[in-house]
Amino acid sequence: MSKTQFARYNIGQVIRHRLYAMRGVIFDVDTSFAGTDDEPRTSGAATGLVYRLFAEDDEVPYVASIAERDLEPDESGEPVRHPGIGAMFEIGEAGRYRRRRLSMN
Repeated sequence: MSKTQFARYNIGQVIRHRLYAMRGVIFDVDTSFAGTDDEPRTSGAATGLVYRLFAEDDEVPYVASIAERDLEPDESGEPVRHPGIGAMFEIGEAGRYRRRRLSMN
């Protein structure tokens, strides 16, 4: 039986990598790396939740998949500059990113 995992971070939250000069906005959480009690992921692959994010570093914007254990909240209040953000998010109060509402027509 698989364990229920709760995401530490939220869609639209700005985070940064614990070790590298990278920050981004989360747009998806991937649980396929979580493994199960019967088949835990013990190889070199990431275990636990993996977050997909619109990321930026000092050079270029890109899309990244980062393990939860390698992330921490970004409290700088600085906007993330990635061309993909505008299609999925709008900027709300206090610089937070909110998913855009999709029109049904």
